[in-house]
Amino acid sequence: MTNGASLNDQYIRTLILIKARSLMKSPAFRGVERDDVLRDLTLILAKRLGQFDPERAQLRTFVSRVLDSAAITLLRARQREKRSGDHGMASIERLRESQTTDPVTGSAAVGEADAARRLGREVRSPIDEFHLNDSIREIVAALPPDLADLCRALQEDSAVSTARGLGISRRQLRNRIAELRVRFAAAGFKPM
Repeated sequence: MTNGASLNDQYIRTLILIKARSLMKSPAFRGVERDDVLRDLTLILAKRLGQFDPERAQLRTFVSRVLDSAAITLLRARQREKRSGDHGMASIERLRESQTTDPVTGSAAVGEADAARRLGREVRSPIDEFHLNDSIREIVAALPPDLADLCRALQEDSAVSTARGLGISRRQLRNRIAELRVRFAAAGFKPM
């Protein structure tokens, strides 16, 4: 390069790598490959390296300032890009309105299976769901009456409300729930 500066200098390569690693920690760079960030930083430095004047600063100082500025510029550009919201996505409401004249809210347009998938939950087919419910009914039917009542109460209310409704302490409730888990496991039921 000009003025005795070279991109092959070990200090410059190391500083570029450090800046790239620093940028990669930012949520704005999620999904971006490190090589792309390295290339962008190197390209910005290569364009500015011709402006280096050894009478005004040392090479290391110049490179450090240019890379600091480049890192901030890249970060701002990524954040601006993420804020723009135009990632090729379409509004569910607009898609549904183009197919029907009835107004539809986003929650009504997204099915239960889609919502479960988004939350990372397993989506079962109706047949699998039927078999699971049937297995649970069989296990509950084989339980002693007090534990069966506890299962039914826990389906409707929270643990605290169930304990209050049954007139037992939370510790007793936790012990009974532990016993239920053992009985379900002995019956071959594996919790998800």
